[in-house]
Amino acid sequence: MSGPSPLTSADQLLEDLNPPQREAVLHGDGPLLVLAGAGSGKTRVITRRVAHLVLARRVPPWRILAVTFTNKAAREMRERLGALLGPWASDLNVATFHSAAATILRREAEKVGP
Repeated sequence: MSGPSPLTSADQLLEDLNPPQREAVLHGDGPLLVLAGAGSGKTRVITRRVAHLVLARRVPPWRILAVTFTNKAAREMRERLGALLGPWASDLNVATFHSAAATILRREAEKVGP
């Protein structure tokens, strides 16, 4: 992962977040589950978290799976991540729960059995 990022500083990822959102974006190692009501900024938090992992923590984009419930939300996440990460976003796995599960099942079909 080399080359310039569309972001000029990591601080831009955090500047418009409230304290709980900022805490989620900066969460340490391990998985993170974000549960919150409609309109609370979940998509913003998840996209900033993914950008933080790629830019600040140097996690390869292909090792990240971001899932959501609707195709509309997945599309919006992809668009926001494209704006934050530029070409690195193309290696991210952003999907609905259903499409992620279907992809895994197709890939691992022989292990599932008849």
